[in-house]
Amino acid sequence: MNAVHKLDRTTIVLVEDDPHSRASLTSLLEAEGAHVVAVEDAETGVEAALNLHPDAVVCDLDLPAMDGFYLIQRLRDYEIRGDRAPAVAVALTGHTDESWRLRSIGEGFQHFMTKPARPEELVALLSDAIDDARQSL
Repeated sequence: MNAVHKLDRTTIVLVEDDPHSRASLTSLLEAEGAHVVAVEDAETGVEAALNLHPDAVVCDLDLPAMDGFYLIQRLRDYEIRGDRAPAVAVALTGHTDESWRLRSIGEGFQHFMTKPARPEELVALLSDAIDDARQSL
């Protein structure tokens, strides 16, 4: 990565149940200047997102107990009821079927990325999407 931090002054909630993936994604995003709150399940992710009002949420879809679809439904409901601008939301999954991408977008994620995420693509996606969201406010 270059010396310019693409995610400076951003807050990102990362929801990933695999500890190694969670650690590597956290390191990647923090190296780009983001404040990252990394959690391992959807319920904790919802709580973090509702408390922090992050710029972005990056969420694995396959999570124990409640999946990433549960998280995005709860988050979008909260944003609508509170008249809040929607956080950028990226679904991250090992599923490559088109049906998973379509369901993700239909449920409220704006972006879909398959695992393993390419670091430069994830950073660029988040940077561009957060910039676009800030400009539309």
